[in-house]
Amino acid sequence: MAALALVLSTAVGAGPVAGTELAVTVDDLPTHGALPAGTTRLAVAARMIRALTRHAPPDVYGFTNAGQLSGDPGHEAILQAWRRAGFALGNHTYSHLDLTRADAAEYIVDIERNEGLLARLSPPAAPKYFRYPYLREGDSVDKRTTVRDWLMAHGYVIAPVTVTLEDDWAWNDVYVRCVAAGDEPAIARLKRLFVETATSRLAAFEQLSSRLFNRSIKHIVMVHVSAFDSLMLDDLLTAFRAVGTRFISLAEALQEPAYRGAPLQGDGATFLVRVARDRHVPLLAPLGRAPEELARLCR
Repeated sequence: MAALALVLSTAVGAGPVAGTELAVTVDDLPTHGALPAGTTRLAVAARMIRALTRHAPPDVYGFTNAGQLSGDPGHEAILQAWRRAGFALGNHTYSHLDLTRADAAEYIVDIERNEGLLARLSPPAAPKYFRYPYLREGDSVDKRTTVRDWLMAHGYVIAPVTVTLEDDWAWNDVYVRCVAAGDEPAIARLKRLFVETATSRLAAFEQLSSRLFNRSIKHIVMVHVSAFDSLMLDDLLTAFRAVGTRFISLAEALQEPAYRGAPLQGDGATFLVRVARDRHVPLLAPLGRAPEELARLCR
């Protein structure tokens, strides 16, 4: 607890975060990233479900790729456990397709292929939310507008992201490497670094929101159903609460007026970063790449 207090005091120094409103979302259900030895995909999901249940952010959405079930039908047990816990499912395309590498027609077909599983596991008339894999909306104006128009015509609401860790996948890879090495001190350092980095970035995103909109917007955080995110989710949500964050539903977050008319970009930038680039507003230092120390752990 003393170490966590030190981390939080360091992060708060980056800027005000008290009063932050934040919706929690999870990408790539049922599985994401490398798996450390000695655990299972179902155990990873179960640990994430326990953390979400404990902190009770409302109406958590897991954005799902049904194509994973074609390789391992047993992964449906993860989605069933997710739904039994009261969490909802959103569309993340069938095969986690990258719109910068596919044409619009192919991409739309991939969205539609995902709908059968979602309809089977979701309640009737459930809201339809969509998140672009890699947050990439295509490498041409035609792709971006064609897919957006299709989504709107078919009742989808796009779920943007404002809060995330840069190179999120890299943290899980380092964790798997450290588990394989049996390096417990490095794992402890990795966990501290994760909370410090995440909380500093939350403060920086709040500051960027104030620069761009003269207020704190309603935020949406993205994590993944990976082994390390699952391990750290309880600590992460605890740290966010400790600096005054209030968890809200995705539906409430999407009432945020700033999300209307978001600039269309294909490079996978989060919402606030897109707007900052569009307005030529410089980013704060904590919003750069992952800490250099991350790459050195367990080498």
